[in-house]
Amino acid sequence: MHANGTEPGGTIVPTLRYRDVPAAIDWLCKAFGFAKHLVVEGEDGTVRYAELTFGTGMIMVGPVEDSTFAGLMAQPADTGGAETQICYLFVADADAHCARAKAAGAEIVLDIEEEGGAGRGYSCRDPEGHVWNFGTYDPWRRSAQVEEPGPPPARVGLARLALAAGLAGAAIVSAAVVAWALGLVDRPDLVPILATSVSVGTDAQDDHDHRDAIQHATREIKEQLAKERTAKDAAERAVREVRAQLARERAAREDAERAVREARESHAKSASDPALEDVRAQLGRERSALQAAERATDEARQRLALAERSAAATQEQLAAERAAREAAERMSQQAQEQLAKERTAREAADRAAKEAREEEARERAAVRRAPRPRPYPQPTSTKSFINWGW
Repeated sequence: MHANGTEPGGTIVPTLRYRDVPAAIDWLCKAFGFAKHLVVEGEDGTVRYAELTFGTGMIMVGPVEDSTFAGLMAQPADTGGAETQICYLFVADADAHCARAKAAGAEIVLDIEEEGGAGRGYSCRDPEGHVWNFGTYDPWRRSAQVEEPGPPPARVGLARLALAAGLAGAAIVSAAVVAWALGLVDRPDLVPILATSVSVGTDAQDDHDHRDAIQHATREIKEQLAKERTAKDAAERAVREVRAQLARERAAREDAERAVREARESHAKSASDPALEDVRAQLGRERSALQAAERATDEARQRLALAERSAAATQEQLAAERAAREAAERMSQQAQEQLAKERTAREAADRAAKEAREEEARERAAVRRAPRPRPYPQPTSTKSFINWGW
């Protein structure tokens, strides 16, 4: 009972470690059908821990890092692919689930097959090497059937799972004895164990199931030995090829050393040859001539660079003078236009002044031509006014 008064969904929760936790979470959900129950991120935003559900089951996923458990656990990549514990998950359709895992890139180590009447199942590895078993065998339903009266049903599915995980001791021992009987291994000391294993098996399950387990184990051992024999042959071929390559390299090195020695001896013998001295002298003269030509080329290149710089400076000076001349021409043209405007204004002013003078002269002439009024005498008395008619 939990402290909050609720029962846990499951009392066994396997824990797996991965070097790339986010990639592992996504792959497990895509390939196997896990669902994210809880995802915890660190302060830097990276995923540090997750809880994934599969039906009513759950697993915890954590990172591979230095911790209290680091010295107690190892990854499959560090143990040559070996596992000490393997998860088994119940699926209703093993064929469909196997096809889904294959499509996601799972490595199938035991392909889908019948399990002696107990259902179908397969085993595979995820991208970081963890081994997973999936099958239609339901141990919970098997446990319920055991409580009922009657003969116990076969449990070949459990034997196959135990064999895939390397945990079925009786089946492995029996398979080893069968392998010795077939001449595959030289272990006569396993013969007494055969009887013990068979007796234990007959006490636990029927003879048919035990025989199927032994045959399956024998096939596994044959296949493993065939693989080992193939690997051994390949290794021996590789060793032979390496030895042949070393022999070829040793011979080539010896040939090169002999050629060097012969060249040195030939050089020592021909050191006093006058023709060789002439050749050396000629080479020296040619080398000196080549060096002199290179120096002359460098000097010519430097003079050319200087001339190019001078030409560039001259062009810049000419461009500046051209710009100044054009500016002066523009200013001269503007001055001429201004003078023309002023001349036009002065001529207009002169015409206006002339017209004013002419108008004044005409007015003055008109005034001179106008008749003058007759002067009247000034009356000196009243009588005078009367005489004048006033």
